[in-house]
Formats: sequence, structure tokens, C-alpha cells
Amino acid sequence: YRFVETIPLLVPSNILEDVTKPLSLSFRIFGNVLEDELTVSVLTSLVPLVIPVPIMLLGIFAGSVQALIVSTLAAAYIAEALE
Repeated sequence: YRFVETIPLLVPSNILEDVTKPLSLSFRIFGNVLEDELTVSVLTSLVPLVIPVPIMLLGIFAGSVQALIVSTLAAAYIAEALE
């Protein structure tokens, strides 16, 4: 019912919106994980012992922040879908 409550012409757009929200979250978390791994691997090949450790710690921090953001957005999307 929520798909056609405004204008029935917008039903395909509303369905597409429900599909793209989880897809965009997936791309976001994949990009962040890939970025961290690529940064560490490049820096390890350039400077094997000194630089990678702080970058790994920064990656853990960034991963924690991204997990919080993705879980918050997922909870908001789920709450919106349940309305």
C-alpha cells in the first residue's frame, strides 16, 4: 500500500529506492574495506616495518566508525520500511 499511496505512477521509482538502499550500503562498506587493505598493502611494500602499524590502527578506527554508520543507516532504513 505504501508504494501507491502518493501517485501510482511512481511505483517503479519507489521499488527501485527500496532495492538501491541496501545496495548502496553494501558498496559503501566494500569500498571502505578495500581502501584499507590497499593502503596497508602499498605501504607495506614501500616501507615494510615503520609505516603500516599506524595505518592499520587508523584502519581499525575507520572500520569501527563505518560499522557504526552502516548499522545506523540500516536501522533507519528498516524503521522506514516498517512504518
